[in-house]
Amino acid sequence: GADAAARLASAAGRARDGFAERAGLSAWTFGDLPRHVDTHQHGGVIRAYPALVDEKSSVALRLMASAEEQARATPAGLRRLLLLAVPSPASYVREHLTQNEKLLLATSPYQNVNALFDDAMAACADEALFALHPDGLVWTAADFEAVRDRLSKAVLPLLDQTIATVVRILSGVRDVERAIKSGTSMAMLPAITDAREQLAALVHPGFIASTGIARLGHLPRYLAGIVYRLEKLPDNPARDRAWMTEVQTATTRYTDAGGRLPLAPHSPDTLAHARWLLEELRISLFAQPLGTAEPASLQRLTKLLA
Repeated sequence: GADAAARLASAAGRARDGFAERAGLSAWTFGDLPRHVDTHQHGGVIRAYPALVDEKSSVALRLMASAEEQARATPAGLRRLLLLAVPSPASYVREHLTQNEKLLLATSPYQNVNALFDDAMAACADEALFALHPDGLVWTAADFEAVRDRLSKAVLPLLDQTIATVVRILSGVRDVERAIKSGTSMAMLPAITDAREQLAALVHPGFIASTGIARLGHLPRYLAGIVYRLEKLPDNPARDRAWMTEVQTATTRYTDAGGRLPLAPHSPDTLAHARWLLEELRISLFAQPLGTAEPASLQRLTKLLA
């Protein structure tokens, strides 16, 4: 794959008016982005696919061997350009947090609070991008400016709302950890182990952007569902085991279809839907009073993955 990409770049670079790869970009200064670049060579055509590649502090223009690789790489590159173009209001939001909120944010799985805010800003950039371009792809300078303007206008309330949701999530994590510690019976061990695994798949370094703002608001309910399950567990451990077997069957079908926990970046829409349907299935079984966002069952998940 790397060899093919190098040959593509070399061929395109030698061609007249060829597309030139470049690195160190901090703004959209390269005109419109072609969807593909054709290079005629030795009586044939070499087709390459320009992509924006995130390089952490800048963006690079690279040629990919397929449209699929282009589609996987470019949203992250666009996110980076947006973050470079729109100043973060993180310092303002932090100044207006209560002391309790600051303490909760300090308990997150992120390396530090700055990393948490960076990930929250990435989620805000994704919201602006995917709201205007559901496939996460932008081809023209004008379209990029429209996304940038949308983010710029909304970034302060959006980041503030996102951090408020994260505070609720971390409060829920604290409740789950207390519920897990209170389970001392050996009969509860399988359910507690399952709850720990569920928690790790929900809240982990990078969970804000990988979950996305649209889904983030559901996490407090999922965490409350874990607490509800563990509180009710002593009443009927056998029933819990039966329900856990159903969840494990659903999870196996999800992973057999290519799904991962936590959800892998750039997962197809069907797998992303199935990943969150697993959480709704847990609510429907273990914490029915909390309600589900959509009907959930093993049959529905199986049909979705089919």
